[in-house]
Amino acid sequence: MFPCCGSSVEIVSRLLKRLEKAKRLHQPAAASQAEKQFVEIKGKLEELRKKLQESKDKEEAAVNKFGLVARQVDELSMSGDTSKTSNPSETESRLQDLQSKLDKIIEAINKIEDLKVKPKDSPGEQEESKAGEEEEEEEDFPLEKQIQESSGWAHLLLVVDSFETQLKSCLFCLAVFPANAVLKKRLLIHWWMGEGIVKNSEEGKKCFDQLVSKGLIITIEKNHCNKVHYFKIQSWIRWLLITVAKSNAFLEFDRDGHPSNDYSRSRRACLRPKLNPTGDDALRLLTVYNVSLRYVDFEPTWLVNKREMTTMQLGRWQDSNQKQHIEVKNDEFLKGLDNCKSLRYMSLRGVSRVETLPDSIGKLTKLVVLDLRACHNLEKLPEAIGSAKKLQYLDMSDCFLLDKMPKSIANLSDLQVLKGFLLISDPTDKHVCHLRDLATLTKLRKLSINIGSPNAEKELEEVGELKKLTTLIITWAVVTPKKQDSHSTRGADAPSQAKKQQGTDEESIEDLPPKSKQSSDAHDDGEEDASEKRQLPHPTEQKPSTSDVPYKNADPRSQEVSFGTDATTKKKVQPISDHEARPTTDGQASVVRSLTKSETRKIAEDHLLNPKLVTLPTSIEKLDLRCFAEEEFPQWVGPSKLPKLKKLYLRGGMLPSLGEAREWTVEALRLRFLHHLDHPWEKLTTSFPSLQVVERHKCEKLGSWPCNEEGLWLKPRAAEKNAEEEAQIGSSSI
Repeated sequence: MFPCCGSSVEIVSRLLKRLEKAKRLHQPAAASQAEKQFVEIKGKLEELRKKLQESKDKEEAAVNKFGLVARQVDELSMSGDTSKTSNPSETESRLQDLQSKLDKIIEAINKIEDLKVKPKDSPGEQEESKAGEEEEEEEDFPLEKQIQESSGWAHLLLVVDSFETQLKSCLFCLAVFPANAVLKKRLLIHWWMGEGIVKNSEEGKKCFDQLVSKGLIITIEKNHCNKVHYFKIQSWIRWLLITVAKSNAFLEFDRDGHPSNDYSRSRRACLRPKLNPTGDDALRLLTVYNVSLRYVDFEPTWLVNKREMTTMQLGRWQDSNQKQHIEVKNDEFLKGLDNCKSLRYMSLRGVSRVETLPDSIGKLTKLVVLDLRACHNLEKLPEAIGSAKKLQYLDMSDCFLLDKMPKSIANLSDLQVLKGFLLISDPTDKHVCHLRDLATLTKLRKLSINIGSPNAEKELEEVGELKKLTTLIITWAVVTPKKQDSHSTRGADAPSQAKKQQGTDEESIEDLPPKSKQSSDAHDDGEEDASEKRQLPHPTEQKPSTSDVPYKNADPRSQEVSFGTDATTKKKVQPISDHEARPTTDGQASVVRSLTKSETRKIAEDHLLNPKLVTLPTSIEKLDLRCFAEEEFPQWVGPSKLPKLKKLYLRGGMLPSLGEAREWTVEALRLRFLHHLDHPWEKLTTSFPSLQVVERHKCEKLGSWPCNEEGLWLKPRAAEKNAEEEAQIGSSSI
């Protein structure tokens, strides 16, 4: 793969190289329409690169849209690589669609206002200025000062200080975050696990519930979910925690309530502007947590002798804020990971300019959580990752440049949560990890899959081997050959003809919030924003094997198999079979026999998904299907096949109805961006008698459903229960 660094400018440069490769493969005539289109697209990319150099705001506005463009360019390369005689009209159609996507990105960037703050001399100065402004907003605390001066303040300090050690340590971690900031429960629990405050996520959830019951944190609930995934703390409680945390030497703070640069007692460093932990005290650090540092600049030897460090959070904690840009100057310091023998939690979440992880990550034998979500420049995971035997949580969501999964992932026997697992390689490739290989992970509970090629989709036939799964998310980023001209909601490679289809044009894709919401922490029902973003993995750049080429357009659902057209004769080209003419040693040809329909159908069935062979694990409680482009409800999803299913989410795609099945056990149904769905409400309530909550978003044909202005319907008893719980939480106190 071409090298790619952290900024969008460098990504555009990489796309220019890919475009040149695609042009060489297609070899358009000098005066042809395709040649003109290649020139125009190159000009647009160069214009885009120039615009992105002007400001970070423009760069951040474009970064989430590059998945569509990069995938379209890769499709051009693949189509030119797999056929000696590419179809000119098909090439022109792909180029036209690519131009349209670039126009949309440029249009979006042009709408962004120029930065109001004059740029500083360096990115670091810009960051420090911005961070300083953010911190100034928290300097005035009139209510907190009144509470601290009251007679009850000393009593409150004693109450908090009397908590048992475990709960008190959990509580102190909250003090580093700004007051009233929206925090993600899972990210906090991962910190607790890293420091060894709790042993696992279940114990962490129990501690979290105790903090809720004592009224120390305010939960943020979603109407469609009865679980808490987000929360915040009030300003006066944060000051209470700061006071007790300092007296317990858990963390140091300055008089303005910001984490202090002095970490000699606490051994916990919070990364902020002007703080770069170095010296003898840095060698003793237990925790490094990035609170507000946007540009991380560590020396290559920074991790040397960090033998006692258990927690390293360099990525963002603002789970719902994609604009929080973090990048490292270079990733050379990661090569020293083998020195961090005690590391249990490592997060590079949303960090740019990290292209690969070193093999030394396999030496982190105590690592429990590895969060790589939204590392947009990450191109490769090392095979050595399989040696991190204690790993329980691995998130690779939104890593758009990954093109394969290391075979050794199947060795992570303790793995419970796996996000962003990519299916893009040929199922016969023995050098990558396939879905069937995950059957050895007997503790795996949550899995999100991203399908990046039609051949790889066939691996869904193996998903039934994952017996312990309770949550499954599947995202299709490909268009089946049969529907390629009309199903743009399936992925980024749909041709421009799709714009003629109502509800399936480019807008239907762009309507999906820019954050995957694969998202999502796609496994968490409370992620309103993070769970909507589409995951668009890049197709592999390796040249397909010869055996894949003849039936690359085959579709088992059609009666015939198309194998392409010869550019000179305009006749259909049939694949070479064992029965066809082949030259002999004396130059003569053997007897020629064309393939029969049954033979060609057999070839297609062997290499593309057969829905009849898909069986989901019966243990699944939550199923989320994204960009499913078939026009019939999947036959492998039904109440008899999924008796424990409680949550069914459908986002994007071509479904006109929810099928004819009855007696569903589903309690929560979320339908988003289903422009073709037209399902009567009466039929829904009959088929789904256990429904407690329904969410409808951008499903234009469901306007008659009795949802409120927010697109929600709550069963009357469920609505009353939610109101009672909110009242109870509001009345709780420490």
